[in-house]
Parts: sequence; C-alpha cells; structure tokens
Amino acid sequence: MKKILLAVSALFLFSAVFAQSERVDIRKQVVSTANQKSYLTGFEEGAVPQTISPITRIYDRSFIGMTYYDLQTNGSMSNRVVTHNDGTVSTIWNTNGSTTSSRGTGYNYYNGSSWINSSTSTARIENVRTGWGTITSVGNAEIVASHNGSNALVIGCRPQKGTGDWTFTTLQGPEVSNGTTTSTCLLWPALASTDNIIHLIACTESDDGFLYQGIQACLVYYRGTYNASNNTITWENPRVVGDVNPTEYPRFSGDAYAISAKGNTVAIVAMPASTMDAFLWKSTDKGVNFTKTVFQESAIKNGNLAPMRDTTIYVQDGSCAVAVGDDGIVHIAFGAYLVYSDVDTGDSWYWYPGIGYLLYWNDTQNPILYNGDKYYMQPDVLTAAGHTVIERFNLDCDTSMWGISGWGTDAFPNYGVGSVSFPQIVAQNGKVYLTFCQVMEYPFVDATHSKYYRGVFATKSTDNGQTFGDYSWLSYNNDCYYLSSWELFPMEEGTTLQDVSEYIVIEGESVFPAVSQNLLNGDIVMTWQQDFAAGSEIKDNSVQMSGTESTIYFLRMKADSIGIYNNTNEVCQGLWEDHWGLNNRNLSGMKMYPNPATETVNISFSAENAESGVISVMNLMGQTVYTSNLEVNEGYNFITLPVKQLTTGMYMVTLRTNTGISTQKLIVK
Repeated sequence: MKKILLAVSALFLFSAVFAQSERVDIRKQVVSTANQKSYLTGFEEGAVPQTISPITRIYDRSFIGMTYYDLQTNGSMSNRVVTHNDGTVSTIWNTNGSTTSSRGTGYNYYNGSSWINSSTSTARIENVRTGWGTITSVGNAEIVASHNGSNALVIGCRPQKGTGDWTFTTLQGPEVSNGTTTSTCLLWPALASTDNIIHLIACTESDDGFLYQGIQACLVYYRGTYNASNNTITWENPRVVGDVNPTEYPRFSGDAYAISAKGNTVAIVAMPASTMDAFLWKSTDKGVNFTKTVFQESAIKNGNLAPMRDTTIYVQDGSCAVAVGDDGIVHIAFGAYLVYSDVDTGDSWYWYPGIGYLLYWNDTQNPILYNGDKYYMQPDVLTAAGHTVIERFNLDCDTSMWGISGWGTDAFPNYGVGSVSFPQIVAQNGKVYLTFCQVMEYPFVDATHSKYYRGVFATKSTDNGQTFGDYSWLSYNNDCYYLSSWELFPMEEGTTLQDVSEYIVIEGESVFPAVSQNLLNGDIVMTWQQDFAAGSEIKDNSVQMSGTESTIYFLRMKADSIGIYNNTNEVCQGLWEDHWGLNNRNLSGMKMYPNPATETVNISFSAENAESGVISVMNLMGQTVYTSNLEVNEGYNFITLPVKQLTTGMYMVTLRTNTGISTQKLIVK
C-alpha cells in the first residue's frame, strides 16, 4: 500500500453515449442505524446560568425501505421526494423484491410522526412491472410516473397523499417506427408541478432506428392538467424539449436531464451527451412558451475529437440537477470528468475515473462557451471566471489522495458519471443548498471488492449562488473504524487487507441522493441508497437484480446547519487515532461560525458521551462575562450563543465537561 496521486490512475474506455442498460449489484448487507444526534437551542440574551435541554435534532436518520434493485438512475436523479405543507413527506425509489417480475416503484410516507410502511418493505405501488418512478404533488394529491419498458408510461394518481388506492392509467408516446415495427414507448420520466399543471419529460423509444422527428430516444415534454374532482390528468400533445433538430441533437440519453417548477417558472436542463451542447429550456408562463439557452458548449461536437487528441480536457458527464428559486432564477449543477483521445474522430474516448468536479451555474451568469481554448473547462479557468467548482477533496487534508497499489480501473465503480456527481439542488429564500456524491479515498473502501466507496456531501450558499461555504459529510457513519495512518496498525505477516477489512468498510457505499426541492420547516429532506458493495454489478443480464437488499436511507437535517455541521476534516484533525475506533474525541472538532461575530455565534462540537457541561466566555482581562450550563449529547452538538451584548474585542470561549475541555478565540465586532 502506498500514497499515490490519482492523476496517474489508470483509464477507462468510455462511450460517448451513456449505457442505458439497467445495472444492478450482487452483494449487499443491511447496515445498522447510526446514532441520532441533537441540536441545542440558543441562549436568551442576558440569561442567568441554567440548564438548556435539546429541543431539535440537527438531523434525523432512518431506513425507510429495501430493494434488490440497486440502480436508481442512469445519470440524473428524477424527483423522488416531496414535502407537504402539513409536515408530511412522500418518497419513492426503484424497488424490486426477490423475483424479477416484482420491480416497480417503492413508496413510503411520513405522516408527521412516523413512516407508514415497514423499513424492510420491497413492495411496489403498481400491479405491473415498471421502473424509474418519479413523483410530484398537486394539493393533497400524489402523482407518480414510471415506465413499463414496452409501450407507455404508467401514471398513478390518488387524491389523498399517504392513503387510499392508486388509480393507474397509461400515457403512450408518439408513434415511431424503424421501418418494420412501431413503438409508443416512453422511458425514464421526470415530473414537476405548478398549481394543478403537471410537467413531464421522458424519452421516446431508445432502440436503434426508432426516430422521433429524426432524433434517437428523443426527449419530449408533456403538459398536463390535473382534475381533482375525478382524479385524472388531461395531457396536451408532446413537444421536443428545446425544439431542437436532429442536426444539433441526433440523440438523447436516459436520465441525462432534469426538471424543476416553481410559481410560473418551469426549467428543464438537457445534457444529451458530451459531444453536444448542454441547454436550459425555461418557461415563465407555466409551460406554455419556452426559451432555450445553451449554458455549456461542447468542444467535441459531431464526433470531432481533435481538441482532445493526445491531450486531456474536461467534458460534462450527463448527470445534472436544476432548481427554480423563489425569484425565478434557475440554478443548475452538473458533473464533469477528464478525458483524452488518441484519434481525431469517433464516438469513444478514454477517461480518468478519479479526476472530476461538480460545476454550479445559474441563469444570471455568462454561459460557458468553447472559444477554441481546450482549457475552457479547466477548474482554475472556471474559478477565475467566477464559477463555483467543487473538486474531489480528500478527507485527511493533505495534498494527495491515498490509493491502494495494484487497484486499477476497476477500483472506481462505473456509474457512467464522474468522481464528483449525482447533484441535487434546493433554492429557497435566497439560499442555495447543493448536495452531491464523490468518490472517497482510502480508507473509505470496499476491500472485499477492491473498490472505492462514494459518499454523500453538501454545501450551501447564503448569497443566492454567488459563493458557497464549507461542506458537510451527510452520509458519515458514526459506527465506523478508521485509521489516520496505516502504519499505526501493522499487519502480521501473511495478513491481507481483506483480513482486516472490518475496520474500514463499515462506512458503506452511499449513492443516488434525492432531495425535496422545498424545505420542510427549515429542514432539507432527502434519501439515498446505502449498502456495503461499491458500484452496481449485474447478477444476471437477464434478471438484472442483486442477490441481497440495498437500503433506502432517509435524512432530515437543519438546512442552515450545512457547512456549520462540518465533519469532512475529522481525519486530519486526528480524531481517528487507531484501529479500535474513535478515541479521545471528547469535545473534538469545536468550530465557531461566524467569527468575527456581531449578533450570534454558532458553535458545533463532538462529544464522546452524554453528560453535563458548562460554556463560558472570558474577556482578555480574565473576567467571565457569560456562563451557562447545558446538557451535552453523545455525538455532534450545535449551539447558538448570543454575543450582541458583548463589547467589541477578543474573547475566549470555553466548553467544559467532566471528561474534556475545549477553548477557542472569538472576535466580537
């Protein structure tokens, strides 16, 4: 084992068109639920020493379902989570029981106090085999669309969320022909809604030769009106998304698109392939009229690979997300990876699986256009132009990535996207919340299969997307054992990495995040898929299902704690000290934000045990100007402390319990 830079990692040969086969995994286990943490309320101004009880959790985690089918998307996640005004939540996923024919839409509903279905359920809502479900709501009604893979979408409606029978109808696509047979198939749908208007996008038949208006797997838009009195939807005729022509866009790819709607605005993002321009199709009148904007121009159009001949450039990976803000601004994120070619023309190239980034863009910014400079998509070039670039970061805070010698291309599970991808966006109240997946480094690995895990992370912007702050590691598993240095745990002669894998694999693979596009009482609400086997591996091409279950994980978290709840640098803080697990973490990772502060300061920290504590503030003359008792909770804690009554200057904030003490400087201005 040695430390290596991933810039010299092996390459994959990758086709320009994302694989549209339905890939699954073969080895899964159920992971135990992580311990819940608590959120401590702030202190009232001028409060006397007192005990403050935790009243709101910083996050809640739970398992809400299972599936033997562990592929949730071919690229971009469709809308899978809906929050309702009364505090309830509806969520879906691709599910599969123990038989091939049982695939469909898994469903669970949070009624405000509990989930109505078992956390081990693999049941589907349809009575026929479907896949790739997506959900939206109209008032109290729920609407789900999924494809049957043969001739139509299956549309499920019920007038009361969380209860009652579903009414199923089919929506056939425009008839297309390959000259011998015809098809009305619609595939890989995505839904959104505004008032009682339903917005749906999906691809037409994807088999070779079936063209709609000259386009292979054409992305079409349907506008429908939901009638609550009879629980039906009246659909208008389909339109080609972007009103594009086959010269510009000869084909689309499954799930290489996303949709969002809020108020009068509908936004559709399409990224058909790296050889085509990515565009936004935006309506400000609820889908009646649209305007197309190319926001990322391709350097390798129409099979021209010359710009990356014997060199490397970045191209978009087809995994994207879109959200409409309260002000109508459209926010977009998409993944990119590094590629090169040894030929001038063609439809395939090589790519670096460990090198990639996530790019944020909104429609108040300049488009990213190719001007002949192959470096136009380089992270430093984009950053210099004012764009937000999230590169793959390491968790031990050094200058390189830990790698396993001998692990080649297969070490990076091929989901058809880059190493930082699967984005989701929420835009609300002038803030932007961005979640994503990234390939992690050693020791976050699936040693059994010699692959690197992915994890779910998040960051937020408080200035409507102009800048983003620190990161939170949302899929962090409190039960993990980590090593800050492999040399601290020397293996006996003859021992292999797999023999000690129990110390490093408990984190598991967390992938396919799906986020509600609306906050729930200030909380971000999301799901992802979790298991212990990295990547999606097909058990049997004819069966396309895994041998054991994957878990659907639910997370509800204070949205504004993203970035403040910062645990991405715990390894380099020395919190993981030996193979026996998390040691000496009493009051570790204490962080204060903002600092300097004017009104309040947020304090986050980790504690090994639940116990009583005292927080105090001392000026530079050694005088205690504030003190209060509090109940510290095991795991992560979060406090809001008022400081506006303090005079301008420097203070020392001390947190003390029977087992630990932590002190940091605070500047009040």
